Amino acid sequence: FVVSVLDDQKRLLIRAAKVDVMPNQSYELWCVPPSGTPISLGVIAARGETEHDVAENMRPLLTLGATLAVSLEPEGGSPTGTPTTVMFAGTLAPPIDN
Repeated sequence: FVVSVLDDQKRLLIRAAKVDVMPNQSYELWCVPPSGTPISLGVIAARGETEHDVAENMRPLLTLGATLAVSLEPEGGSPTGTPTTVMFAGTLAPPIDN
């Protein structure tokens, strides 16, 4: 997955790479702040692009170096509010100039 932060952190654009579509399961995007307690940014598509608005209180967390993770969840997202099976994790980096 490639996550882009848009419009002064007001929106996210998530592009799926080559990931498996899992029957009866969903991928969910998480922000992992320095406190270590993951916060859901929503369910994301396994194909194509997903756009999400970012709540105002979440915007300060989406800075360079912030940790993002994608988990595999039951269909519709985590039933507990925490990641079930983390599949991918990375940090926000500056855009690459072409």
